Amino acid sequence: MSLVIMTTGTPTDPKGLHSSKGLTPQWALQFYRRRKTMKGTDLKSKSPTLLVPQSTSLSSESGDSRSVRSSTSRGRSSFKDMMNRLRSSSSVTLVNDLPIQESGFKQIGDWFEGFDRYNQLITTRVSTKDAGPPEEFSKICSILSKNCGGRFVHGLPEAVFDLALLWCPAEPLQRKDAQEPTWSWKGWEGAVNFPLDPTNCPDVLSLPRNEGEWFKSEILHYHIGPQSTPYTIRREKKERNLRIQYPPYFHAPRGYDASANSDTLRFAAQTISAEGFGAEQIQFDGKDIPCSQLINGQGQHCGVILDFEGSISEPSSTGPFEFVLVSRNLRREPATHTRRPAVSTIHPPGTPIWHGGRFIWDQEVADYDEDIFPAGPWKMLNVILIKWVGEHAERVAVARIHEDAWMQCAPIKKEIVLR
Repeated sequence: MSLVIMTTGTPTDPKGLHSSKGLTPQWALQFYRRRKTMKGTDLKSKSPTLLVPQSTSLSSESGDSRSVRSSTSRGRSSFKDMMNRLRSSSSVTLVNDLPIQESGFKQIGDWFEGFDRYNQLITTRVSTKDAGPPEEFSKICSILSKNCGGRFVHGLPEAVFDLALLWCPAEPLQRKDAQEPTWSWKGWEGAVNFPLDPTNCPDVLSLPRNEGEWFKSEILHYHIGPQSTPYTIRREKKERNLRIQYPPYFHAPRGYDASANSDTLRFAAQTISAEGFGAEQIQFDGKDIPCSQLINGQGQHCGVILDFEGSISEPSSTGPFEFVLVSRNLRREPATHTRRPAVSTIHPPGTPIWHGGRFIWDQEVADYDEDIFPAGPWKMLNVILIKWVGEHAERVAVARIHEDAWMQCAPIKKEIVLR
């Protein structure tokens, strides 16, 4: 996975669809308004890297290719206390050894429970070094398809495609299989998780049904395959327990098409340029976690990138880079009666902290600077950071950005072609 190396050159776009206005000056990042340090955190942050869609090719004005980094840490608050005293502090044994057995999945009858178990399976076994034989995973996919409906597209269940698309690294990843697309975890070597899965957040699940949905998709339709003969992803719309809101005029398609095996994902979405944004690695307990603060062109902490800063700032000879809006999660404060979970994939609301093979239960990442951006139940947008490679784009990372910061960038709607 890669994003940026700084040069004085300017990327070109043969189609004229993406523009570059130059680099955000380094001094702009130094005037970032510092967050208040939250009580109970062991804050550590590394020097920022400017995320700018630039090529690794050398220019006539620069003798080498280099990344621009601040020489000092600005000491931002990276995560905030979740009021441990209101939670049960009883010790538990983490349940990580989920067996890859058919019998454990045959009783599942809908995708509400199905995606919860799929999440656990991928996070704790299939994507890790302890993964079983591929045919075992294939058998479980067949069982879930039969019992819950829908098929699997490159390892992602199409019925809950919006949730499955938000997989994130649990460790640094390496590109594994060119036959698998960048938008699927199957195309990468390394463990992944699903930090934004509402079916694994007890604080959200405890909300009464009359409060409505806890997840909103921003995409009308996802299509697989060539534009001339597309296959439309059949997302589940009737399952009440999922509580997913789809855009107006969305209708789940019927039927199947052989083009579902294609690695090309097509959809229309709002986008903004990633030019001028910066990333700063977050640490927990003295170690890097797969989460970095997202800093906008005004030096404001406006979101997070759910990946290691070192992974997304590697050299790239392609681009430009854009953020693509795909969905948003409901945000609620932690429930006081929720007990500490025994399953490593269960997480608090907001953006959780992955550390030591599990989500930290009593703390969460600070998504944005609350002194600048107002809080709200739907204010955080789930976006995908992509880089363009000729006629198509590749996934770089999942990120979250505050809606106000997003609107300040004047988003436009585009046709996205991911491979």
